[in-house]
Amino acid sequence: SPLPKELEIECIKLFESNMGKFYRSSSWGLNLKEKRKELRHPDARFLILKEESSTNNGDGSQSNIIAFSHFRFEVNDDDYPTEEVMYVYELQVDQTVRRSGLGKKIMTIMELLAMRAKMRKVSLTVFKNNEAAMNFYLKKMKYCVDDFSPSKYMDDNSDYEILSKCVHREKK
Repeated sequence: SPLPKELEIECIKLFESNMGKFYRSSSWGLNLKEKRKELRHPDARFLILKEESSTNNGDGSQSNIIAFSHFRFEVNDDDYPTEEVMYVYELQVDQTVRRSGLGKKIMTIMELLAMRAKMRKVSLTVFKNNEAAMNFYLKKMKYCVDDFSPSKYMDDNSDYEILSKCVHREKK
């Protein structure tokens, strides 16, 4: 089912807060209309973490998104698919809760979901100039530059990398 409008608005707000500067300085540019379209894709799935607060919302409570993941179950290449993957389109964590282990927990859940769905690997895209994200995925989460990443087959001038981690367990 589609993401409720109020959650979509909160996700876009968190996305723009975290990623706006990276997209604006990239070859892609920042296009929130396209990002909304991506969030509304029929295959889009979400893991959303909310913080409950006591701000008045009619019933005395209000919730704010503190983190979310947007992912899909796909193939690694539309033209020449070779394996099924979980593609993590977004992992956004509010700056107030960063470095608390929340991102690692969310990615661990993504990996477990991918395993359960019998996906071969988890893939995602990271801007090269987003040093915190590159370090998080490469060092903390043990992802690698994927064979489909532009730096592996086109050129090293691309401003992003596709990272992946194999989660498929061969039966012995």
